[in-house]
Amino acid sequence: MADIPLHTFPDFHVPSEYLTNIHIRHKLAPIKLNRYGEDLLFFMFYTATQDVLQLAAAAELYNRDWRYHKEERVWITRAPGMEPHVKTNTYERGTYYFFDAQGWRKVAKEFHLDYDKLEDRPHLPATLHHNPAALA
Repeated sequence: MADIPLHTFPDFHVPSEYLTNIHIRHKLAPIKLNRYGEDLLFFMFYTATQDVLQLAAAAELYNRDWRYHKEERVWITRAPGMEPHVKTNTYERGTYYFFDAQGWRKVAKEFHLDYDKLEDRPHLPATLHHNPAALA
């Protein structure tokens, strides 16, 4: 699954008339991602590629204890109520849920998790911090 790109987008010019977001952004209600379910957050992450919504969805998933595994290229979280069998300063081993974007489901499996293979917390652009409650 890690070798299959979900989307590829060609580079192309978008006419400025189509870029309405810069003109109406201040009039739109803030998006409150903390109110949405994980399915919608994963949808936003995988479909809003190269967009600030992808980054915002990733930040909210991180807030919900999901972590992005850089090598496996999947979201992972500990299975609820399951403590790791082994836990050190550099890794842990236990039962985790992986989000399978191809099957659109969570898959539980035993896994050896090296902490250095997890993506850091996403940093949102300063332009989104004018209303921190909107994305928190």
